[in-house]
Amino acid sequence: MAERLTGQAPAKLNLVLEVTARRDDGYHEVDTVLQTLELADEVGVVLTGGRGVQVDGPYARGTPTGDSNLAWRAAAGLAQHLGRDTRGLGIRLTKRIPPAAGLGGGASDAATVLRLLQAPWGATEGQLLEVANSIGSDEAFFLVRGTARARGRGELVTPLPPLARHGVVLFIPPETIEQKTARMFAALDRLPVDAGGVAETFARRAAGPFRGADVYNSFERVAFDVFEGLGELWAELEDRTGEPIRLAGAGPTLFWIGAEHVTPVVAAAAEGLACTVIETATAGGG
Repeated sequence: MAERLTGQAPAKLNLVLEVTARRDDGYHEVDTVLQTLELADEVGVVLTGGRGVQVDGPYARGTPTGDSNLAWRAAAGLAQHLGRDTRGLGIRLTKRIPPAAGLGGGASDAATVLRLLQAPWGATEGQLLEVANSIGSDEAFFLVRGTARARGRGELVTPLPPLARHGVVLFIPPETIEQKTARMFAALDRLPVDAGGVAETFARRAAGPFRGADVYNSFERVAFDVFEGLGELWAELEDRTGEPIRLAGAGPTLFWIGAEHVTPVVAAAAEGLACTVIETATAGGG
């Protein structure tokens, strides 16, 4: 029986997300502070006898199983880098992170596959990072996890002191949009870029209590225009909870962060609204 390597692929939140410049290569300069969550996909890899990508779990729908899957692209990229063959390789994803929701599930799956293949394929940290950066902007962070600051287009990652444990409630709207991130950046390009400094200030703060009022996300300037009905959901959640509700990454997920004992109360306040509610918490690296 083929050995199965398994790992957890955590979701993330952007606690700070500044977009500070537009680049000539089509990307944007960002300065962001990211935090991993306990909510995670399960990733399994077999080196022989596998059959490409298989997906199950509550959020399997919408996750590609072909060559476009980010986890497969990570494996194929590392194989090419190392002169290896992907024949017989199998990847199974149990999706607990909603796809295209601003929570980084696909990028986390990809980084987890790289970590699982590192030892059996004899890859170095530098090789993992090179492949991660060839796939997307969040993969490098997921090789680090925990609390970290990322700059450039997201590939320049600096670990930060761990954030104290916090409760998190995610509010997932029923629909997202095609080419979400590109459309969000296009909308943002019509506005002045961020002056910067928010992520720098956060990186220097003590890792004490943190709440939604401390979050900054540049995409909040345009998200409620891009995602139909999101503004109404946000307003209703803030009215019901009496707490700041923020946008996760490029959306459309909204979230609350605060003292862990308040989590069930905040989650219950969303009863009857047009969103899926997920209770979770912040998690460290590793």
